[in-house]
Amino acid sequence: MFGYWDALYFVYVFAIGLLISYALYKWAERSSTGTRRTGDGTKIFLSGEDQDEVIPQFEHFQGYVTGRHVMWGLIRGIHRMFLVFRREHTGLLSDYISYLLVTTAIIVGALIVWG
Repeated sequence: MFGYWDALYFVYVFAIGLLISYALYKWAERSSTGTRRTGDGTKIFLSGEDQDEVIPQFEHFQGYVTGRHVMWGLIRGIHRMFLVFRREHTGLLSDYISYLLVTTAIIVGALIVWG
């Protein structure tokens, strides 16, 4: 069964996945409390940002989300690694190419040894 690729297996698995997805969708639709049609309940939750608030000096972004709070957890989590990368940053294209080649060599080497 797993020694060759058969398109029918893909079609079967895809169809079963669609049926399971549709069943979950209908179950969630029945068990939900519904969506508010008026008031503040219709606003999109954007990690604490009010979509109607105009931020000073960002008036040209009115109607757009700045992402101030959305990226906060990610930036805080990788802050030390970010400082190391900033120290290594030179802006030279040859450095980026060498980092890319070294990373590719490590991945290919790992695939050859363990893959």
